[in-house]
Amino acid sequence: MYEIDYLPRFRESEADGLVSTKGYFYYFQDIAAGFYHEMGKGNNRIPQKYGVSWVYSKYKLKIYDKCDFDHIIHIATWVSKLDAVRSWQEMRITRGEDLLCEGRLESCVVDMQAKKIEKLSCIELPDDLAEGDLTVEPFTRRLKPSNTKEYRCSHTVEYTDIDLSRHMNNLHYVDMFMNAFDPDFYDRFFITDFEIHYINQAYYGEELRIFCEQSGDEYRLFAFNHDDAVAAACIIKVKANEKT
Repeated sequence: MYEIDYLPRFRESEADGLVSTKGYFYYFQDIAAGFYHEMGKGNNRIPQKYGVSWVYSKYKLKIYDKCDFDHIIHIATWVSKLDAVRSWQEMRITRGEDLLCEGRLESCVVDMQAKKIEKLSCIELPDDLAEGDLTVEPFTRRLKPSNTKEYRCSHTVEYTDIDLSRHMNNLHYVDMFMNAFDPDFYDRFFITDFEIHYINQAYYGEELRIFCEQSGDEYRLFAFNHDDAVAAACIIKVKANEKT
């Protein structure tokens, strides 16, 4: 297990001045990357040593409460399962005895030049790494758009969207999908669940078109690239804000 104590910053807040969905995703990425960095198996080492880099394929967050900037939070991550090509990491964020958020991340290592997923054995992970403690339910098996989807917005991948792998950074998809809703939506609703699947990579200059379909308190969003293939998809579940 890898753990840190952290005092949230204002830059991580949303329009209400509190940290929630976006901030928690950033914390998850930081601690997930930190876990493998501490082992010498992070993206600061493996591209040079093994010719591959970590790519995140799925995230799932369950959000119970927001946090402010007055209290230190505790963030923990561990590997719950490994197979030949995938790593699953769990994450938990607490403030004292209060559980704020928990989630799961699926990742793999990819040869970025060949654009090919490699076996985890190529980076020599320890055999006993997985601890087997699961926190949330499994990922949705498949996210597929229906014929009832409606257009919401478009996003062009800019320089600040891309990362070391030269494709759109996974967390910038979170911003993009959240921007499919207006401020009134976030005044009325609190996001309780956010699951995102990365399906096809998007690169600099590419335009992504965001479509949405709704069923009750669940919203499914899909980002289509220029070939009409789905680059990423997400499920967002909400509940009414207590203020409304």
